[in-house]
Amino acid sequence: IETLRQDYIRTAQAKGAGMIQPSFATMLCFVETDARLSAQTADLLLGVCVKRSFDRISVDGQLSTNDTAILIASGESGVAVEPESESERRFGEALDMLLRRLALQIVRDGEGAVRVGRVVVRGGHLPNVERAARAVANSPLVKTALHGGDANWGRVAQAVGMAIPDSAPLPLDIAIEGQQVCVAGQAIGYDDAAMGKRLQGSEIEYVIGLPGDGCETEVFFSDLGHEYIRINAEYTT
Repeated sequence: IETLRQDYIRTAQAKGAGMIQPSFATMLCFVETDARLSAQTADLLLGVCVKRSFDRISVDGQLSTNDTAILIASGESGVAVEPESESERRFGEALDMLLRRLALQIVRDGEGAVRVGRVVVRGGHLPNVERAARAVANSPLVKTALHGGDANWGRVAQAVGMAIPDSAPLPLDIAIEGQQVCVAGQAIGYDDAAMGKRLQGSEIEYVIGLPGDGCETEVFFSDLGHEYIRINAEYTT
């Protein structure tokens, strides 16, 4: 919790604690607890957990105008959650698990979605790691490949390259569902039939390695198929 606390404070000071890219029209999330905790502790824990949940998802890359997450603590149980205590740690873990489950449900319920992608990017430069993850998650080409169960890793490489300009040649590594397909920018042979079977599941993981060590991020995203187009083409508001 302390590590997340400091990370949240630094991020909030740097660019504000608003959602980065929730991308799911309008969300209203209300979490209620009968524990007793101060407004400061509630705000801190909610901010930390939102950064690890709703800030880590994308349906179509479009920002919402009024996403809201509220934590309400009545204190009726009499159980106190004190700052920097074991109770704060346990409450924070429970809140984190709840919000991550809700966030993943939003991705799974994306318009016309049939598969969920998880992109993990590791490297030594945090802004590049974050930009690369967002670019892959929001790439229409990656999202349609995810929908079709296609291991077209060139689309992943293209998205990363677009997100990190002036980096060519970029010695990136790419693995899809545990199968290495690219090492240091070079293609690695794999069994097409076996890969095809791996990509028939409802959740597909992409792991990308950039030069350097020490930074890591993840983004969960929906696929993009015919139903998404139909839904958004046939209604007006």
